[in-house]
This record gives sequence, structure tokens and C-alpha cells, in this order.
Amino acid sequence: MMVTRFVPALMALVLLGAACANPAESAPAGSQVVAELSDYKIVVDVPSVKAGKIKIGVRNLAVMEHSFQVLKTDLPQDKLPVDSASAKAKEDGKVGEIASIPAGKSASVTIDLVPGNYVFICNIASHYQLGMHAGFTVDTP
Repeated sequence: MMVTRFVPALMALVLLGAACANPAESAPAGSQVVAELSDYKIVVDVPSVKAGKIKIGVRNLAVMEHSFQVLKTDLPQDKLPVDSASAKAKEDGKVGEIASIPAGKSASVTIDLVPGNYVFICNIASHYQLGMHAGFTVDTP
């Protein structure tokens, strides 16, 4: 009997939370974006920001060194061309980077981003192909 009253109350809370959250809305220009790197994955705290100067804080939660590149491209995040000799993604459209982030450390980069589509990648040999990429959008102010 208690469960039958609990389920509708729980559903109401879930719907209220969903109504209050608006993940499609861009963070304002001047915001700080946080990207977390783990072994073969990049997770970003917001899917998009308004155009302008953006600080990207990058945390390497992994057990190995990673890098962080920001590429402006209309290609899907997992379809960047890869150089077979170096096993690295081609960095056409690169607008910023952190060349090396040791395991367990953090770093940041500030970039003036214009509207468009971007991909965040780790471009240490083979890391991009193993899944270290995330799509990101910059909207008009």
C-alpha cells in the first residue's frame, strides 16, 4: 500500500526536475566550461556556450597523461581524419590546446570562440580513435 502512494509522488518529482532543467540552453559567454578526461573518454559539463571568450578547465582524472585540443569543424566528433603514420587525428581547424596534462592534474585554456561546431579531443597517438572526443557547440551571443 505504501509503495502505491510513493510511486506517483516520485514520478511528480522526476517530472518537476525535468521541467526545471533546460540542458538545451547555452551557457553565457564568459562562462567556464569543465571537461573531464578519463582513459578514453571526455565528458563536458555543458553541451554549448554563447560565442565569446570562454575558459575551459580540464581535469585529467585518468591514470595516464592526456592532451586537450579544441577543433572548429562541421565533421561529426568521431569522424575526424586520422594520419595513419602517427595514429593522431588531423588538427585542421585547431583553435586552442593544452599539449600535456599529467595524470591527476588540471589545466585550463581561454579561447575566444565564434559560433559553430567544435570537437574536443585528446590527440596522443590512438587516444582519439579509442573514444577521447566530445562534440561542443558555440551559439550566437
